[in-house]
Amino acid sequence: MDPTTKIVIFEDEYLLANDLKRQLCRFGYEVTAMFRKAEDGIEFLASNKDPAQFPEVALMDITLAGKMTGIDAAVIIAEKYPCALVFITGMSQFEYVEEAFRTKPFAFLLKPFEVSQAVVSIKLAVYQKDLESKLLKYQKELEEKVEERNREITITRKTAEEAIRTKQAFLNQVSGQILDPIYGIMGLSAMMKEEIKDKPGLMRYTEYLEDNSRHLFSLLNSILDLREDDIH
Repeated sequence: MDPTTKIVIFEDEYLLANDLKRQLCRFGYEVTAMFRKAEDGIEFLASNKDPAQFPEVALMDITLAGKMTGIDAAVIIAEKYPCALVFITGMSQFEYVEEAFRTKPFAFLLKPFEVSQAVVSIKLAVYQKDLESKLLKYQKELEEKVEERNREITITRKTAEEAIRTKQAFLNQVSGQILDPIYGIMGLSAMMKEEIKDKPGLMRYTEYLEDNSRHLFSLLNSILDLREDDIH
């Protein structure tokens, strides 16, 4: 048991609420407030600005004295406040249990109950609420890590795309500068072959020049194919 656990009680039967408070205080719990009307309890929670004084557990009867039911109050508390809800219900209210489950309570106490049952329910509610808070914290941390990783991937992808564009621009420039001389050499070789048909010695040099030009042309095309692969 955590002796620092603070509890607020929503119960329209004053004697029951007061007796429950007395017994819980004997176990070391601190009952910070009791309310017959849900409206007053909601106002109390809304006005509490000190997290250290905020109740960890709300013991909530389904039937209360005001216009709001305990289920109505539980919906508000579950949405706005870090209280672990424990419903208190009698057999006459059992038909509302299914509706009460929609507010995601941490435990139920069925009247009449022993204080030991209340203590177990409170301990269970505090434990589950703490576990839920840790899971939400871990989930948030995981989401932040995923977002950070996505940002890193986006930056890396943009850097890679920029590098590809730079390489493509360079290859376009270089290929233009190399192709023109190659075409010139190949054209000149063809013209020379016509002029030196009867000179085998010179023909071998011309063919050697032509072969090397074609080889250089093939290498350049391979480089340009790599550029196309980057684009796709």
